[in-house]
Amino acid sequence: MFLRILKLVLPMACIVALSACGNNPVYGKNGNFRLKDAGPDEFSVLPTKELELPEDLKVLPEPTLGSKNRADLTPQSDAVVALGGKSDQLESTKVGSGEQALITAASRNGVSAGIREELAAEDQAFRGKRKRDFMRRWIGSNGSYLRRYKDQSLDGYAELWRLQDLGVRTPTAPPK
Repeated sequence: MFLRILKLVLPMACIVALSACGNNPVYGKNGNFRLKDAGPDEFSVLPTKELELPEDLKVLPEPTLGSKNRADLTPQSDAVVALGGKSDQLESTKVGSGEQALITAASRNGVSAGIREELAAEDQAFRGKRKRDFMRRWIGSNGSYLRRYKDQSLDGYAELWRLQDLGVRTPTAPPK
């Protein structure tokens, strides 16, 4: 019985394996169903802004290597301009006047200069206390992060009930 099944399955598996090695003209790149060399890929051509003719063709700027092309799309700066902002502030590293007010309000209780290093050290110490056993370290687990920080997580419904007991309006409840 086993030999009969093997005689049927083995030739079919060989045919499938050999057909996968062939150069089939129906399949294009990545196995998409189109003829090879049927023309350009419409998704590889990027649309650009309309070309503008300079006012004086005798005075043109010197081309610089690595600089941006004025005809290239700039979706982030276009979105900033559409929302009423200034697109030149995207590349600026200076602190603006509106940002200065935010920084002042956020640092009103003091600022720790080495906060990133301090938090990294505290997190490393916290993780060191809760090392996983040898097998889980190599196999890994999706829930290991949640198990480690279980004591620091917020129970949405417990917080909802606590706030409602205090008289705080809670128009929506967290999803189950």
